[in-house]
Amino acid sequence: MKKLFIAAFAVLALSACNNGKDQEKALQDEVIKIHDKVMGADNRLMDNKMKIDTLLTTISDTIQKAELTRLHAELTTAEEAMENWMQSFDPEQANKSSEEKVAYLTDQKKQIMTVDSLMNAAIDKSTQYLNTIKK
Repeated sequence: MKKLFIAAFAVLALSACNNGKDQEKALQDEVIKIHDKVMGADNRLMDNKMKIDTLLTTISDTIQKAELTRLHAELTTAEEAMENWMQSFDPEQANKSSEEKVAYLTDQKKQIMTVDSLMNAAIDKSTQYLNTIKK
């Protein structure tokens, strides 16, 4: 009976370890997928920043300049948020327990989703405004 209990406990423990590893892998895959999506939008962000930079040197209307400056700042903030996240992200999490890795990756997922929202909002607003400016 005692051997059966030990064997059952060992199977349960191994199963729990595998579930933790599976959860880590799934979370890391989600984080990387969101990161890749954000990086895909980076070209649009940079394109809008360059268009705004050009317009800021040619437009004399102060109201338009103020709006372009504000939009440029939003794009820069989104870009910096992405850079900061990438610099601080540690996918390895060496010497951490499975629970710690899951907690870390859950937090990182929230952070990269915030970056995604910032970038999308800045790109959408700037694209809409740029489309209203007469060429």
